[in-house]
Amino acid sequence: MKKISIQLLLVFLLVTVSHIRCGSGANLLKTGSSLLTALSTNPNLSTLTNLLNTPGLGNLLGNVLKKPFTLLAPTNDAISSLGADALTNLSNPNNVGQLASLLKDHIVPGKLDSAGVAASGLTTAAGKALDLVGAQLGNLISGDKFNIIPINKVLGR
Repeated sequence: MKKISIQLLLVFLLVTVSHIRCGSGANLLKTGSSLLTALSTNPNLSTLTNLLNTPGLGNLLGNVLKKPFTLLAPTNDAISSLGADALTNLSNPNNVGQLASLLKDHIVPGKLDSAGVAASGLTTAAGKALDLVGAQLGNLISGDKFNIIPINKVLGR
């Protein structure tokens, strides 16, 4: 009986710890989160902020957002340069996978500043080499476990 109780306790602890760990990254995409609040301080990032509210996105990006990261946040103009059809497509919850893929091109592991992002050899969360050719970086917005750097270009496209 004692052995079963200990096993049940261990299973309970394992499930609890994995639930806490799995939810932490996805929570950054919930309304009122520190990430969305930080993004809302820059009105030129409102299109990205709206896209981050797409249902299901937290499930696809949760693991990427668990550790410290830097988000190269495309400005409203950068996103609108994709065209109205592309924005409509990215806004559609049925295409959340495409949106997650695009966003992973803009997330770099580690909490970096502009100089750190400009260093060569960085890889995005999508596993691609970070290519900032032709991009201009804006002013840093810092959070607890993330940095946001506005960028005038949509990367990976």
